[in-house]
Amino acid sequence: MKMLGTNTLRVGFFALSSLTLAINSAIAAQQTDVRSVSSDGSASAEQVAHAQSKISSAMSIANRFSADFTPGPNGSPDPNRVQLINNLLRGDARGMSEATTATSLSQAMAAANAGATRRANTAITVTGQQNSNDVATPNAIGDTTDDLVYTPIVPCRIVDTRVNGAGGPIQALTNRTFAGVGGSAQGGGNCSGYTGAIPAALTLNVTADTHGFGTPGQYGFVAVYPAGLNYPLSSWLNLAGDSTVANEGIATINPTNGNFNVFTQNEANIIIDVYGFFRAPTGNSSGATGATGPTGATGATGATGPTGATGATGATGAGTTGAAGVTGATGAAGPTGATGATGAGTTGATGATGVAGPAGATGATGANGVAGATGPAGVAGPAGATGPAGANGLIGPTGPAGVAGPTGAAGTAGATGATGAAGATGTAGATGATGPGMAFTSSMGAGTVTTVLGGLVGTIAVLPVSGAELATPPSITLLGGALNVSTNTTLLTQVQTFPQSGQFTSLRATFMETAALSLVGSTVTLTATLYTGSSPTNLVATPLNCSATITGIITLGAVQTCSASGGTATVNAGDSGLIVVTATASGLSLLNTVVIGASVAIGP
Repeated sequence: MKMLGTNTLRVGFFALSSLTLAINSAIAAQQTDVRSVSSDGSASAEQVAHAQSKISSAMSIANRFSADFTPGPNGSPDPNRVQLINNLLRGDARGMSEATTATSLSQAMAAANAGATRRANTAITVTGQQNSNDVATPNAIGDTTDDLVYTPIVPCRIVDTRVNGAGGPIQALTNRTFAGVGGSAQGGGNCSGYTGAIPAALTLNVTADTHGFGTPGQYGFVAVYPAGLNYPLSSWLNLAGDSTVANEGIATINPTNGNFNVFTQNEANIIIDVYGFFRAPTGNSSGATGATGPTGATGATGATGPTGATGATGATGAGTTGAAGVTGATGAAGPTGATGATGAGTTGATGATGVAGPAGATGATGANGVAGATGPAGVAGPAGATGPAGANGLIGPTGPAGVAGPTGAAGTAGATGATGAAGATGTAGATGATGPGMAFTSSMGAGTVTTVLGGLVGTIAVLPVSGAELATPPSITLLGGALNVSTNTTLLTQVQTFPQSGQFTSLRATFMETAALSLVGSTVTLTATLYTGSSPTNLVATPLNCSATITGIITLGAVQTCSASGGTATVNAGDSGLIVVTATASGLSLLNTVVIGASVAIGP
């Protein structure tokens, strides 16, 4: 049974929901199941819990070197990964410690092999630590406080529902019972590596294949638990529709018949490989111990030999701790794309002026009147003598101006000439070329995203379509894939309006961790998605998105990028938009909180 892990950083407060209560119930139910499998005395709860802790540590070490492994067909683990985990499980605590600090796969393999060799030649206490009595004192047979005994086997496939006659895929919300020793009826071989008594638990690699079932947005989980027990609500692995996911771990089985159940939330094919088993120590089956014979006489005490000289203490090595590296500068925001040119058609030519109307005919000239008779010329009188010139008289004063006479009546306006005929309309000019599509860039200083039960999306973060985040909104949770911002005034300020119709086919996102995070044995996937809608208060996800993954030890300032491919988002002028950042998880830790900064660019 696989225990749920948690890994959290800067946890925020939010109201308890039915999902939160389900998480608590699932953990409680899981712990009950671990205790119940040991009710027959074959393995104690402490032994099972100790085995769970050891394989979690072993897988965490193996996951650090995942880049050095090559998975086999259908998700089967690399033989080197199996060898590393098997030797860590059957080795001693020193081997586990040295493998934890190893800086390469070869160093980790060597540490694990040495630990397995030491444990094969000495006795080990319940904590896996050697002590001065280990070589002389073997483990007590049947000691219930000791570890479960781990034995690796050659990896063997015991289940493959894709094989003809193996029952086909497990339907949604149902379980199927399988035998731990395999068999052709369940699509696997007969694994004879653990004949005899039924083991307390198996080390399994479980692969779920949902290709052809569901969609990438349809999330679900798979549970593994002993046959005959109630379904525990705990997850072995989490996956989306139309995908393949594998995960390793310890599965306790029914101690009476060796069977176990697999439950799937959504329809899926299941493939299971076993590569080792845990068995509880059993009592010695020999006859009763005979009576103790009489004690022999005590021999003379020999002389005490001289004490040897104490060797000199070796010098303590001292290495200088290297200075911490300088945090890289934050990359500059990319330039905003140029605005497309406005198309302009040619203005049509002005029509010709209409022809002037004809001039009216000239009226006839009237007849000349009759000329009067000229009278006779009178007799000219004699010229008088010229008198002397008189003196000039004084100039008299100017008289007052006379009263202005009334303005004459306005003449009658002439008749308006006839309007000429309208000219023909000119030909319309060609339509100008369409300008380039829209492009936007946005950024966010620090946002918090979480994953919840099953590694599903919890709290989300948002960015505007263009420009910087105006304010950090409170924790937001998606309901049914839609984003309703009508009751969130702060979130509503991030929503922006598209100025024109168009299509977006590219999205590129950059995520920067603003706080250190440990994800050993787990993977968190960060996804940026464009949400649009005709109403600013009800937005839905478009197919335009991209994802980046983080795992292992995440340092402050670590950067991941991703680019969308194949998705198209169509918007109309006046539509509203928002960028949404979500997180999902897989592996050991399914409950996570990640604080990130982000920048997102979308374009045609």
